[in-house]
Amino acid sequence: MNKNKESGKQTQNNKANDSNSNKNKELQKLVQNNKHFEFLSSGKIKCILTHHEILPTLQEFTNYLNGRSYKNALENEIEFTQFEPYIVQHKTDKNKLFCNLTRQNISKKKSVVLKHVNGKRYKYYLSKYLEEQAKEEQENQQDNQEEEVQNELEELNNLVNEEEQEHQPKKQKSGILKGGKKINKKKVKPQQEEQIEIEQTVQNKSKVQQKDGKQVKKLKNKQQKGQVE
Repeated sequence: MNKNKESGKQTQNNKANDSNSNKNKELQKLVQNNKHFEFLSSGKIKCILTHHEILPTLQEFTNYLNGRSYKNALENEIEFTQFEPYIVQHKTDKNKLFCNLTRQNISKKKSVVLKHVNGKRYKYYLSKYLEEQAKEEQENQQDNQEEEVQNELEELNNLVNEEEQEHQPKKQKSGILKGGKKINKKKVKPQQEEQIEIEQTVQNKSKVQQKDGKQVKKLKNKQQKGQVE
């Protein structure tokens, strides 16, 4: 009789263990297939939406899935990053967002955020912002085109200057090569200087002739006076 009782208890324990192992496998599948939950190192299950920790049992997990907190979190689930950079996470309050366009704080709820982005005020500031961005891009493109044109003109001017320098007569320290002969720069004088020198020589000659004429007249007068005496 005792042996029969012990064997019956063992079979019951085996069945309980089998059911527990089956439940654990089912729990693992449920957690792995749901992106909102993860296993912690402590063995507990954490809800990513609500940050709530759950005991690792199938009953506790199913109770939480059917609870109000998870359903509300699931209803308000939304990827808020899709509205960046116009709507971003609030700097100090993790439960709020901040709109860079309207400068407003927004509750971190799906219904509130969708109402905000579909409102007239948000759409107005968004259109203004996009117009300014398009205008700045157009101005930047024009500036870039003007710089490119200016650079091309400078390159052309440099090429022209190089060609002109190549076609100019070669220069040396002692003189200029002209007709295959070397002429000293010091001996070459402008035409104006030559003309001035010629005029000065003519004037000097005329002055000398005038002096000579006066001296001849004086000699003639002296001779005439000597003859009279």
